Parts: sequence; structure tokens; C-alpha cells
Amino acid sequence: MSESSPDPLRYVHSGRVGDTAKYLEMPEFIDQCRDRYRAAGFGEPGESEVNSWRNSWPPLLRALVRAGLEDLWIYLEFGTPEGNSRFDALLLGSTGAGELAAVVVELKQWKQAASLSHDRVRVGGKGGDIRTHPVAQVAGYTTFLCYWFSSPDLSLDVRGLVFLHNADEKDVTPLRGLSQTGYGCPVLSGELVSRTPDGELLRELLRCSDARAVSDTQLKAFETSSWRPNRELLSLVADAIRRNPSFVLIGDQQDAFLQIRAKVDDALASGRQSVILVNGGPGSGKTALAMRLLGTYMGETEEGARYGTPSATLRRNVRLAAGVPGSSRLFDLPRGVLKGATLVILDEAHRLRRSGGDFGTYVRKNLANVPVVVVFLDERQRIRPTEGLGAWEVHRLAEDPRIDVVSHELRGSFRCNGSRAFSTWVDALFYDHPYSWSSPDYDLGVVRNPSEMEKWLEECLRQERRARISAGFCWSWDKVEEGQQHPGVRIEWQDAHTGHAHLWRRAWNLHEEEIGDEGEVVAPQSQLWATQPGGENQIGCVYTAQGLEYDDAGVILGPDLVRRGDRWEARREKSHDPAMTRVGAEEYLELALNTYRVLMTRGMRSCRLYSTDEETQEFLTSLMPPTPV
Repeated sequence: MSESSPDPLRYVHSGRVGDTAKYLEMPEFIDQCRDRYRAAGFGEPGESEVNSWRNSWPPLLRALVRAGLEDLWIYLEFGTPEGNSRFDALLLGSTGAGELAAVVVELKQWKQAASLSHDRVRVGGKGGDIRTHPVAQVAGYTTFLCYWFSSPDLSLDVRGLVFLHNADEKDVTPLRGLSQTGYGCPVLSGELVSRTPDGELLRELLRCSDARAVSDTQLKAFETSSWRPNRELLSLVADAIRRNPSFVLIGDQQDAFLQIRAKVDDALASGRQSVILVNGGPGSGKTALAMRLLGTYMGETEEGARYGTPSATLRRNVRLAAGVPGSSRLFDLPRGVLKGATLVILDEAHRLRRSGGDFGTYVRKNLANVPVVVVFLDERQRIRPTEGLGAWEVHRLAEDPRIDVVSHELRGSFRCNGSRAFSTWVDALFYDHPYSWSSPDYDLGVVRNPSEMEKWLEECLRQERRARISAGFCWSWDKVEEGQQHPGVRIEWQDAHTGHAHLWRRAWNLHEEEIGDEGEVVAPQSQLWATQPGGENQIGCVYTAQGLEYDDAGVILGPDLVRRGDRWEARREKSHDPAMTRVGAEEYLELALNTYRVLMTRGMRSCRLYSTDEETQEFLTSLMPPTPV
């Protein structure tokens, strides 16, 4: 089995606890940490970050010194090698030959916080900020250490604790319930630590009663170890995927799965690198097939498989679907040289960014050590000017004598009620000669106004169906401060019968989830809009819908794409998507057509259309009779 090269550790400071306590008394120490923060690639530290160092590091170091733990090793602002998280502090202490205690410490300056549902807390009383429960934070960090640290010479006994150094015991007590529900992470108040006598009791509180000085050999083994998923993690993810009903394969998907497995087996037996291109339109089962391949090879092969997608929305949703703590890195798009994987799956490859060289460079540079790469692609789902991958680029890899390229086509339709007629109609509508809709195998219609679309949505919801309304990117997506009104979709329309003017407004792509007084999620953050409860209370866009599906799809065509005569016209100036600022008219037309094609093909059972442009609305209506609500 090939070994991953060690990932360089990144942190702001490391050293013995006793030495670090002395450094904190030096005026220049914090400024030196600013420089190390930048050098580690963490970015520019904000003033709030630096103030947290000044306020939180000294109480922790004083407690460690009082406990007689001066010889332990400490990292401050320890960055996990996958780059997604930073620990406030990580303590290392030897518990025997070849074993270290690794204690993750989460520091909080809070004086008061109340536990809510869904592993959340409200900080500072009623109306305060909603944050992740610090015990849940630590649980994520410790799980990462358990599943990803790999060393032939060293094992970690992973532990964690939360230290609210400004808080009294009465303020911390409400937070301790979560630590008693399987997380096993104590929450310490400043009052408790200060009143605990020096010595053994304090060492127990800090989870270091059996820890002593780390030897130079142990420290070197820790800092040069590999970070890669262990077999337990791979097996857990494989089992979760196999059990998930969203990834059950039928019909054409199952045939494709068996054929691709045979091709993968041939590639592994030949010893040559192979790239398998899987083309498929909307609803052809690309992601379901990709996840089944992931689960299969993660569970059967020694080194496992990796899944990556450029779509942040899809990535977040498949992580939730797997539901295994510590597994998030398995779903990241590989960057840098990847080793230790039998199979890499690139889903939604049409979303790959064009910067940093062509696709061939990416495969030869980043994935050169991976025997098989499977690429899932639909060229008509390219929606940004900076993105896109053509099938010709994949086939061009065959010019390299070391690489075999094979193709597979997914021709089935498992969305839109399995209606090939609807998929064909949508493609004709946008790319060919539109014709009237008459097929009985899919529920398609045009509504007269947005209020009518909302009534249709409500009826779907009453039938316990997952219905959503999406729209073109024709409204601003500005982030707002807490307490300000969310920007939203605003449509003015006039009743043809009464002549009355109406204003229809709905929330639009929420940057942050909305939390109720009891901690319940009222509306999810936009990346989870399509799949989580409460998503029906906002309007989504192509970036938060692509790669996903729901029962019923309402689509609002904005003024950026209009029908004039026998052709579509794109109006880039009507777009609020910052990615389109410098796009020419011809390219924007292609992207707009692709965007609305994606939105119209999300619905499993039905689709309703509405255009804010009167002439376009008349054109759509002419293709079918209005559907009564």
C-alpha cells in the first residue's frame, strides 16, 4: 500500500507549556504570533482573533502551570492538515512508550450561554448570537484525530475539553448536558479551575493526570506522521452509503454500475492508469452511481476511494447523507498530490474551475498515483464562465501512453417521473425548436403569476411532498447584518382580471440559517435549501439546486432570459450574479440557457413555470394550456 507523504503541520506556536507561559509575558510574543499566523497560510488575523489570544491563552497556561504540567507540549492555533479547522490549543503528553495523550482544548471568552437543540447554543442571553455548541466542536476535532492520524511508531489517546475561563459555575452548568450524552467532553468554568487545588485534582480536570513530558523522539514521530483515513472510518462511510435509500440503483444505473466496476477491475489488474468518463443528462443518476461506487470501493479495497465535487452545495449534502463524523475530508476535491486511494470520483465535473491549468495537468499532477479516475459530466450544466470541462479534454488524456480513457453513457431518466419526453422537451425548448407539451407522463404547467405558483407549492406541501421554488440569479444576494431585513425576490405583477397591482416577496438564498427562540431551524442556510425542512420558505438559485432533486420544482424565469420571436435573448445586465460581470452576450446566453435547464429538471413529480417577462410568459403559455391550481 502506498504511503501518503507527511502533511506539514501548521500552527501559530508550539513549545513546552512552561516556556510558553513565560513567552506570554513578553510584549512582542503576540506580534510574533501574528506573523506566524500569516506564514502558516491562515490569512490575516483580525483584531477579535488577536484579542482572543490575549484574553484566553494566559488563563489556560496559568492553569496548566498550576497543575504541574510545565513539561507537556502545547500547540496554539493548531491547523488540521486538511485545512478545514483549527484547534485553539492541542496538548501532547506521553502516557507510555509509543503512546501520547492528545488533548484538544476549546477556549471561550463567554460568560453566559444557553443550550439549544441541534447542538447549538445562544451566547449572551435572549437575542444573543447562535453558535455551535463547543462540546460538539471538540467532538468533531477529536473524531478527526482518531480517524485521520496515522503512524507506525505512535498511537494517540485522544481527549478533549472546553474551558470558559470568564464564566462562573452557574453559567456553565447549562452547557454540561451535551457532554453527558456520549461526547465525553468536560466543560470547565474559570471559577471551577481557580478554586481547584494545585496538583492531582487539577490535572484530572485538565484530562492530563497520566501525561508527562513528551520525548524528542515522540514529538518528531507526531510531527512527521501521515494524515490519512483509517479503515474504521472508510468502513463506516461505506456502510452509511450502502444503507442510504437515495443511492439505490435501478435499471440503467445498475447496468452502468456493473459495467464501470468491470472497467475499474480491468484497470486495476492492468496496472495502467485509467480515466473513465461517464456522460449523463439531468436525472440520469450520476450522483447516485458515484456514491455507490464510492461505498463499494471504500468497503472492498485496502486503500479505499475518494469522492470530490466542485459543487459546495452537493458536497455538503453528500456529507450529511454519509452522516459519519470525521469523514468530511473524504468528500473534498483532491488538491495537491493524492496518494493512498484506489479510486477517485469527480462528480459534477462540469463545475471544475478553469484556472490552474487544463484537466490533463490536474490528472497528471494531482492524481498521477491513483489507478482509476471516474469523471461524471454533463456539458450542458456549465453555469459559470470560470468553470467547465469538455469531454474532448478528457479524451485528450489518451494521448499520454500511460493513460487509458474509456467512456460510458447514462441514458436513463430517474428524475421527472422517469419521463424521457420531458427531458427531450426541455432540450428542444432551450437548444432547438420548441414544441407544444402533450405527454401524459410528467406533470408540467405554466402558472399565471407568482402567487399562483405559491398556492401550487402549498398544495404540494399539504400532500407531504418536498416542493421548492427556484429562480434565475436576477435579485441581489447581499449578506445582511443581524436584525436587518433579508434581501429577497421581489416581483410586481398585475391581475389581468381586476387590474390590481401586486407585490410578491420571498426570502432569497439565505446566507445563514434562521433559528427560532427554542433553537429550532426555521429556514436552513441556502446550501441545504433543497433538502432540509424549512427550505420551502425561501427561493433558491442554480448554485444551491444543481446536483440535487426534490419532488416538485417551481421555476421563475427572470428578466435575464427572454423570448423574442423565434429565439432566446440573454440580458446580462439583468443578472445580479457577480460571476457574470465581464461575460459577453453570446456566452451569457449559453450560461443562462444551461441555468434554467438545470432548474427545470430538479423535480421528480412536477414542474411549474413562470416568467417575469410578459412576452416570454405568453410564449411559455402558448406551449401548453395553463394548469389549474
